[in-house]
Amino acid sequence: MRLAETAGSVWAGSGRLVLVDTGAEVGNRRAVAGVAVPGRIDWNVRALPLLIGQIDASLRIEGMAQPVRVQGGYGEIRVGGGAVALPSVELGRMGSPWNTLRPSGALSLRWENLTLRQGGLEGRAQIELRDASSAMTPVRPLGSYRVEVVGRGGQADLSIQTPAGPLRLQGSGSFTAQAGLRFTAEASADPAEQASLNSFLGLIGRRDGDRTIIRIGA
Repeated sequence: MRLAETAGSVWAGSGRLVLVDTGAEVGNRRAVAGVAVPGRIDWNVRALPLLIGQIDASLRIEGMAQPVRVQGGYGEIRVGGGAVALPSVELGRMGSPWNTLRPSGALSLRWENLTLRQGGLEGRAQIELRDASSAMTPVRPLGSYRVEVVGRGGQADLSIQTPAGPLRLQGSGSFTAQAGLRFTAEASADPAEQASLNSFLGLIGRRDGDRTIIRIGA
């Protein structure tokens, strides 16, 4: 991520969050392409706790019902529970494989109290992409997809389900700082859209009969 179009100060200000391709160069070497998260983020940071090495701040993104409090110090950061709903987000500028599939959809995030400690995550979060579509297929929408993330300290477990839609995704995996992301999912099409989605299924994974196997880091 990077912070763009900032206003105000480090103590009380606002800006826009931009998701960038992790392989992109940053700094003064060239402009970084990315996807701007709709709306602005506002922050307020209390100065006094910084004197004893602590942070106490509140953050709010447009679409949040209320601000989220961020507290902690060296080795541990605590993020209060919250939720945010975003309108349609285009992910085609995020680099491979997003620039090929060019997916889009309405995005919502919900999380319980989270603790980031020594490279690990504790807590639970849910990411939902609703009415997803891709420039590589005329089938619209492809479906709605829900990703559950459960942090267990040094490892975060992930799973994906399809509440609705003709393109079904189901899978699970994990993330650790040492091994990175390891994820395996199975994709299949509803019979009524099988012919229309055959070529798209071939793009996103390895075909195995009526199933398509998607592997990341596994």
